[in-house]
Amino acid sequence: MKNKIFYIVEGENIAYSIVRNLLYQGHNVYYISANQENINRILSLKAYYSNLDGILHDPTEITFLESLDMAPNRVGGVISLSSDDALNFVVSWLIKQLYEDIRVISLVNYPENEKLFLQNYIETVSITNWIEKLIEASIEYQTNLSFFNPYADKLAIIEVKIKKQDFAANKKLKDLYMPENSIVSMIIRENEIFVPQGNTEILTGDKLVIFSLKDKVPEVKLKLLKG
Repeated sequence: MKNKIFYIVEGENIAYSIVRNLLYQGHNVYYISANQENINRILSLKAYYSNLDGILHDPTEITFLESLDMAPNRVGGVISLSSDDALNFVVSWLIKQLYEDIRVISLVNYPENEKLFLQNYIETVSITNWIEKLIEASIEYQTNLSFFNPYADKLAIIEVKIKKQDFAANKKLKDLYMPENSIVSMIIRENEIFVPQGNTEILTGDKLVIFSLKDKVPEVKLKLLKG
């Protein structure tokens, strides 16, 4: 991904970590919060990164959101990380209404609220659900996980959305000849998730979830997009 603009809305520890990682990757980050203390904490990163700005403002105000630079070719996404699910939903829903081509990801603090987000086509991250699944997997597949964990830092999980002009569009998975040490593990299609087979046809709009060695990521993306 070329250097992009990311808007991070509210959040504390998780926001700090995500902002830092995005800055390290060379992206431009705007952190938006109605809390001056949160702004000050995030802006402490400016000592190391110049590509960061903080905006003290109510992120649910529609006229404010309309004033932001949301050119699709420049913006990587909006990530809402408040501990208040209602605020996250309002921000995410407004962004989706104002800028249909902008990717929006929202933290969901309480799993029972996730359905509302998904019904409105808002991508979600639920830490509670992830922890529950990791614990379940650790109990059920302890042997596999003990083998896998030492190598986790060498792996990357990437998501690629297939567009009409991409090489992979309308091709069978087996005909893509994916690079060595990479595998398409899952396809997300119209909010349905399934594990593809060799004869599975890749359609425009599909999101491919791929496991790959980190040093193979550029090659994987090039194969899917250009062939």
